[in-house]
Parts: sequence; structure tokens; C-alpha cells
Amino acid sequence: MVSSVATTDPAGSARRTGDDGDDRGEDRGALIAPALARAIVAVVFSGFGLVALLFVQASGKSLGETALATVYLAGLLGLQYFYFGRPGTNLRSPQAYAALAVQVCLGFLPLLQFGVAWVGQPAFVAGTVLLVFPPAVAWLGFAAVLVGGTLARFPFGPQPLDVVYGVLGGIVVGLYVYGLTRLARLITELHDARNELAATAVAHERLRFARDLHDLLGLSLSAIAPKGELALRLLQRNPERAKRELSEILGISRRTLADVRSVARVYREMSLDEETRSLESMLAASNVEFRMQLDHRGLSPQVRTMLAAVLRVGVADVLRHEEVRQCEISLRQQDDLVVLDIIHDGGGSSSPESGARDGFDNLAVLVARAGGTLTVGSGSGWRFRLHVTLPVTAGSPAEDEVAELTESVPRIATKLAGALVVAVLCGFAAQAVVRLVYETTAPGPVAVGLASLIPVLFLQLAYFSRPGVRLRPRASYALLAAQALLVYVPLLYIQVPWTGLPGFLAGSALLALRPALGWTVFVAVVAATAWVQVSLGAFLARDIGFNLVLTVNNALVTFGLTWMARSVRQLRATRRELAEVAVAEERLRFARDVHDLLGLSLSAITLKSELAHRLIMVDQSRARTELAEVLAISRHALADVRSVASGYHELSLEEECRTTESLLAAADLDVRLDVDYGDLPSEVSTVLATVLREGVTNVLRHSKGERCEITIRRHGDTVHLHIVNDGVTEPPDNDNWGNGIRNLSDRLAALGGELSAGFEDGGRFGLRARVPVSRGVAGVVAEEYR
Repeated sequence: MVSSVATTDPAGSARRTGDDGDDRGEDRGALIAPALARAIVAVVFSGFGLVALLFVQASGKSLGETALATVYLAGLLGLQYFYFGRPGTNLRSPQAYAALAVQVCLGFLPLLQFGVAWVGQPAFVAGTVLLVFPPAVAWLGFAAVLVGGTLARFPFGPQPLDVVYGVLGGIVVGLYVYGLTRLARLITELHDARNELAATAVAHERLRFARDLHDLLGLSLSAIAPKGELALRLLQRNPERAKRELSEILGISRRTLADVRSVARVYREMSLDEETRSLESMLAASNVEFRMQLDHRGLSPQVRTMLAAVLRVGVADVLRHEEVRQCEISLRQQDDLVVLDIIHDGGGSSSPESGARDGFDNLAVLVARAGGTLTVGSGSGWRFRLHVTLPVTAGSPAEDEVAELTESVPRIATKLAGALVVAVLCGFAAQAVVRLVYETTAPGPVAVGLASLIPVLFLQLAYFSRPGVRLRPRASYALLAAQALLVYVPLLYIQVPWTGLPGFLAGSALLALRPALGWTVFVAVVAATAWVQVSLGAFLARDIGFNLVLTVNNALVTFGLTWMARSVRQLRATRRELAEVAVAEERLRFARDVHDLLGLSLSAITLKSELAHRLIMVDQSRARTELAEVLAISRHALADVRSVASGYHELSLEEECRTTESLLAAADLDVRLDVDYGDLPSEVSTVLATVLREGVTNVLRHSKGERCEITIRRHGDTVHLHIVNDGVTEPPDNDNWGNGIRNLSDRLAALGGELSAGFEDGGRFGLRARVPVSRGVAGVVAEEYR
């Protein structure tokens, strides 16, 4: 009895779309990120140092003392920028702790000489403490440094607002020093590691491809050899049985050839529906009584592909054991899982005592990678059971591996970046409130200042500095105008030179506008701040300069932290996209190699098996010869599978010429081979041998003629290959022509050669290849990895 119950639906597919222009802009921004990040840090630190020098000068110190302060600041900031900020620095090393000790001295000891003018510098050290120590220790050290900086104010008789302002300033400066340095290091590391990630993803894809190739083609090719040997032994004493074995070889070779073409086209989303029908036919032809109940409605293409691979290996195991008489296959969905069971009454190597055989080990790895399980054992009343569970939402192994590799930069990095932006901007707002209270204690101006500050801060956090938001031009223009009104209009009422908010506006302009316009608005905001200072009574150049530097620094910190937080996100995405592109290119390379290397071999196996099948009752001697060649070609093809899976393959043009001549003669074609090319570099020999394979494959596939001429000649520094045959009545369409010619064109182009195909005189069809001999290995490698 043979029964089958299947419930199916069409498999869907998805493709990512998006705003190409915006995406390209983000990618470009991510790729220039390291240089810009370092530039932002340098400018902000320089601004911090300039503010410190203005304080020293305002305290009445001499020119010599100011010069000494400049030296101290250069050491303090230089250590931060050139040592702690360098990506290659080991922040947990003894050298780093020694450098921190030097920085602590530069941050605290000058207090003895410069007094209150130096009280802001310990905050800079606090940021470094967060970088150098583990988190649990770092935050305690951060607090200790800030407490030390606050206590250093008391000998100078500070007012309560001075203490509050100092504490807020210490927190803000420490956080932005840590944030700018940490994010700049991370951006540089992400950028520098993008190619390494791509190479790692490619290596993983090669390993996955090797496993898939073994499961898809290795088992089929391995089955041809024993069946061919059996047919050879049976040829004289049992021709009918030998003929049946040849029929099975034909079925396997045709099926495997179709698989090769499938890999070459899509590498590869196997159709579960087609696989089910094919397996049903194979089981029925093997006189196995089976029952198949499948429910794969609503499953993703990735899950369906994996189930098809499991079914193939499982049924191949059934067919491998001649004692199997009954088999049941069931596929069902339970909650969030897909469960597949294949059970049969066979034994042998399938028994649990023998362990998993070839194919099951590889499948177990693939299934586990998708979050599922595969077990081989005995079932109730049966001698063998293959049990597989998969999550309904399992993704593509390649996509999952790329995502896993991308997670080498933890998501906490992006969360930390966002938290730093919020903390620093809120700190700036709190400092602005303190500065306003310094200028006036009247309730009205303070209330108006708060009423303008809160919406400005909200706009900054909710739109301009929100890490994941995409700034839209029209919305940005309107919100920048609103922010400008909230910054400057309240000054008409407050009537004091309050400079708390222009930094937000200038930073937002850099974030939201194109660079040229953004920097123009930035300069305009700074100039307007100076004009407001003068118009509201700040006549001392020193005071105006201090406020301008403070505005510029706040603006650059606002821009820098926000931009770096976004860059971390974009670089994570860019790294993943680069890895996915590298994997996609590697998949195409594998597909090309599988098509080029195995297409002709499998065509030859099919052709010679058909010929032996026809001759077995007519000319057993000729049939034996053809069968022996089938065996030789199948072993060679199996070696090719292993070679492709390892990622490297060299072909002998001389050997390929001999094989081609034999194959065309077996197909009853009149062959003329004219070869004179001398010594060739291995890469040139390999690509010409591959062109020859593909050309002959297409002759066998598309031609119904009687003659084929092949010429390979060297003219100077160039080798020319020409394959011409009759019997082609019309040009092959793109689908029938396949991927082979397009793949070969790409390979020849990489060597500086070219490929052409078309009708020639006399109605014959010709394939021409030209490749320079002088193109060295270094050029090929550079082209491949460029």
C-alpha cells in the first residue's frame, strides 16, 4: 500500500527595500566615521583646555604661570587623546594605570598653584577613571574623583551655587570625556574590523557550504559508484538486474544534475513540494510500503529548505538498506515547533548502537544552528527513527551566522551611547539653570528661562539627538526654527546675558542640516550669542570669549555625542551589510564552481549511462567500457565536490582536453581537436579548462549536430580557445543557456580576458575565449579581494 497526505501552500519570499539615497548617505557617514570622530574629540578637548586657560588668566596669573598651565593642560589632554583614546591601547594594562596616575597628578597637584582656577580639571580625570577600571570599580572611582574636586573648592570660600555648579560640571565633563573617548575608540574598532568580520563570515559560509554540498551532492555521487560496480558484476550473469541498476544510476545522475543547476541558480532554496513528490516516486520505485503525512502550511522558505534537506537524507537512508519494507514519514506543527519523523523497519548502520552516519552529523549541525534538534534512534515497534524539531521562525543559517558575528559588538554599546547622550544633555540643561540663577533671582525671568529650556531639551532628546531617529528635512527646518525662537525670544524678557541654550541650537543645526548649511548656521548662532552678550551688557572681551567657547564646546559635545551614538548603530548595520555582501559573493563563487566543475561530469554520467543502458542487451563489451567510464567520472566528480567545498580547485587543461575528446566521441560526434598552447600559469589553465567544460556541456545539451571542432592556440601573450559545432537551430534563451556562460565571462574578465558566443559562417555556433597569459596570481588575488 502506498498512501500520501500532504497539505501545502506556496512558499513566499521577502526582499529588503528602503530609501536607497538615505542608506547610501548613512553608509558614507559610517565609513568616514573614524576620522570625524577623532576630529570632534580633538576640538572638544581643545575647547575644554581653552576654557581652563581663560579661568587661569582671569585669576590674575602671570604670563609665565599661564604658560606652565598650558603645559599641564597639554599633558592632561594629550594623555587622554593620544593614549587613552587610541584604539590599540590596552586600558587594563599596568601602563594604562601608570598613565592614569600621571593624569591624576596633572589634575590635582596644580590646584596648589592655580587654586580655584584649576578646580574644573579633576572632572577630566573622572572620565578617564570610567575608561580604565571595570564598571563596579570605575563608578566608585568616578564618584571619589568628583568628591575630591568638590572638596578642593572649599578652601576658596565657594558659594552654594558654586558647589552645585561645580558638581554638575564635574559630572557632565566626566561623562562626555568618557563618552567621546569610548565611542571614538569603538567607532574606529568597528570600522577597522569590518573586513575582518566579512572574512570571518565568508569562512563560516564556506564551512556551511561544504556541509550542504556533502548532503546535496556527495551522497548522490557516492551512491553511483556501488551501483555501477554491481551492474558491472551482473552484466554477464544477470543482464536484466544490471539494466535495473543502470536505470537507478540514470535517475540519480539526472536528479543530481538538476540539483547542480539549482545550486547554480539560487544556492539554494529547495522546494519542499518538489522534494516530496520526488521522494514519493523513489520510494514507490523501490517497492517500499510507505505512508507520508505532511503539513507544512505557512512555513518560511528557510524552514522548508531545511526540512527538504532532512527528508532527502532520511529517504536516502531508507533506500540504502535493502531490508526496509515499511516506512512512515510525518511532518506536523506543534505550537511554535515543526516536528518531522522518519521511521522504518530497517537496521544495519542505522541502528542507534552504530551512531549517526555521514549526512546525519552534518544535518544535526545545521538543525542545531537553527535552534532545533535532530536525533537518531529506535522507535516503538520499529528498528530506526529519525526525529527532527525546528522552530517555526528558524532563519537562514547564513543570516543567523552573520547576525551572531555582528553581535561581537554587544547591543549594550548602542544603549550606552544613548544613555550618555541623555545624561550629558540633561547635565547641560541643569547647568544652564544654575547659570540663569547666577544672573538673576527674580521669579519671572527664572520661570521664563525654565519655560523655554524644557521644550528645547525635549526637542533635543526626542528628535535631534535621539539615536535611532531619521531626521527629515522639512520637519528639521520647522523644529530648528522653533528651537531658535525658544532660545532667543526669552532673552528679550530676561534681559541678562544668559548663554545656556545656544549650544543646543548650534549642535542641532550640525545634526539636521547638510554640512555646508549646518556649519553656516553654527557660525551664525555663535555670532548671535556674542551679539546678545554685548547688547545685554557683557563688555569684557574675556567674558564674551568665555561664553563663546562654552557655547561652541556645548554645541560640539551635543553634536559629537549624538553623531557618535548614531554612527555606532550605523557601523553595526554597515558591518553586517558588508558581511552579507561578502557571503553573497562567496555563495555565487561556490555556485559557479559547482556548475562549472560538476555540470559536465554529471552530463557525461547521464550520457554514458543511457548509452550503456541501450547497449547492455546488444554489445556487452561496449556497455562494460561505458560503465567503467561512468565509475571513473563519478569518482572524479566526487573529488570535485570535496575540492569545491574546500574552496580551491585547479584543473588541468591537458586532462580536460582528453576527457572532452572521449566524451564527445561517446556521444557519436565527429571531434576535431587542434591544441598548441605551451606552458600556462595555473590560473589561466584552470579557467580555460573550465570554459572547455562549459562549452562541451552546452554542445551536448543544445546541439543535435554531428561535428564539433575545438581549437586552443597561443598567439604571443594571449591564449585563444574556440569551440564550434553544428546542429544549433536557434540561439539558446537565457534560461536554457544557464548561468555557466555568464559565470565564465566574469572569471575571464577577472584575468583580463573576454568571452563571446554566437552563430558563425555556415550556420554553426561558436564559443570564443581569449585570456592573457601574463596576468599573475597576485593580480587575480587582488581582483578577487578588491
